[in-house]
Amino acid sequence: METIDWWLRPLAWLFERRPDWRDSFGRLLLRIGNNFYIALALVLAVAGAWDQFVSPLDKQFSNASFDWLMRHRPIAYRADPDIVILDIDEASLAELGKEYGRWPWPRRVLAEVAAKAESAGARAILFDISFADKDVTNLPSELAFDQYVAGSRNSFFVASRLNPKNDNQSDVTLSMLNFAGHDPQTPPRKVDGQRTIALLPPYFKSIYDSTRTGTNNINPDSDNIVRWYRNYETLAGYRIPSVPYRMAQELGWPLATEPRSLINWPMGVTPYATISFKDAYQAASRQDAGFFAALRGKVLLIGATAPGLNDIKATPVDHAHPGIDVLATAIDNTKNGRFLVPLHPAWIWGLELIMLAAAARLFSRRTERATALAKYLVIIPTVLVGISLLSVSVSRLLIDLSVPAAVVFGYFSFAMIFDNNRRAFASGTGPFAATPREVGAGQLQVACLPASLPEDDIHAMLMKPGCPIKLWTPQKAGLGKHWNGQGWVVWRWFARGSGAAEDFGLQWRDVPTNASFSLAHTISAAAQVQVGPTTDVKERG
Repeated sequence: METIDWWLRPLAWLFERRPDWRDSFGRLLLRIGNNFYIALALVLAVAGAWDQFVSPLDKQFSNASFDWLMRHRPIAYRADPDIVILDIDEASLAELGKEYGRWPWPRRVLAEVAAKAESAGARAILFDISFADKDVTNLPSELAFDQYVAGSRNSFFVASRLNPKNDNQSDVTLSMLNFAGHDPQTPPRKVDGQRTIALLPPYFKSIYDSTRTGTNNINPDSDNIVRWYRNYETLAGYRIPSVPYRMAQELGWPLATEPRSLINWPMGVTPYATISFKDAYQAASRQDAGFFAALRGKVLLIGATAPGLNDIKATPVDHAHPGIDVLATAIDNTKNGRFLVPLHPAWIWGLELIMLAAAARLFSRRTERATALAKYLVIIPTVLVGISLLSVSVSRLLIDLSVPAAVVFGYFSFAMIFDNNRRAFASGTGPFAATPREVGAGQLQVACLPASLPEDDIHAMLMKPGCPIKLWTPQKAGLGKHWNGQGWVVWRWFARGSGAAEDFGLQWRDVPTNASFSLAHTISAAAQVQVGPTTDVKERG
């Protein structure tokens, strides 16, 4: 008994009870023929165009593909050693809590450390801390911090962009944001400085006067994973910069040309040099010039990773990424021009078209050699994934070929299913095999057709209603080599007294049936004994 794949067993069960449906369905497969491969390629090409230019068919699949590339690329860039995090960690809270109590500390503490670092030659100091409210309990400390900012030239501050749905409820207008500029791509007539914006700026006048402020809104995708960073927001003719973009404007770094960029994650989850804030504070207290001299030329980020203070983000490289490290990565990408640039969709779709056309042509050839080659071509998705990994390992160009790989895999899967079932009907195997009733009522017979006869002619013969003839493809070794060179072998279960199929002009040989052998084995043995190397069967036509 021939083994049938589990998912084809219901079809075999149905065909065994309705042989007329079996033969009608099989002839339909032969009649469709190569049109199936062309139609399948066109359908997938249209789907690919929609995916690339209109809307992703499966956004989750694309996101998961990018995340996989970030985690498994063989080479990842090393984090910029000049970016250093002064970490308000749990140890810092415990140590300074002895003198200042629970967080928040007096802002004079932050000013003392920042002033020491800046005087030692730090390139920039960024406070990833909100200064939206006044500390009314410690006004001298507020004054000390305000004086530091007023004398600083390298300090930067964050403003919180609130939900845009609340813009019309805000009293802050765009013209008030002296750190924002006019968008060069917006015509002057469309600039509206009175447009309100829901934004929480630092309250210090010194910070406002410095204009060294930017937003730091890290917005995750719909699956709550951070992949993109907003460089700036365009609103009513104004360009509202993020703090990395504002730093780039002031420090001469490359300016991003797009409103948002795809983050290029460095090697490791927390790859940036980190110093506990308590160590920096103690060094400032004891006037340790050597400690701060090591920070010369560095970009310092003052932020927190302590539980309760830290904003945890899920990223492609870690499900619990410290928010300060995400900001450090965005600054690194901005400073060094490392944001990823996805390959234009037209190139990806063009590659899909080429592969689909090649696959359709290959399957349409309908030869044993083409079918064998098609089986090996399923390695194409693996090659495409390899190219994607290579692109993000050695360059900032993201060539994510996961969708073309899925398209090619899908094409070969459906094409192979169609091809296998078409051949199964032609050969009378699988779900199209003869039923036990047909076998029991007939005699197995074989005949040979000349090798010069095209396979299309044999298929035309098989498509005739009521035709009992099936095509046997010999094995690739032994007798099969002889038969492939000599001609086509056909067989039938000839029902006694039916007189069917005599009009095909074939000379049939009776084969003794043996239930212990498979059909192909029985035919092979019978053909070897009865037909021999030089056949005398009657050629068609």
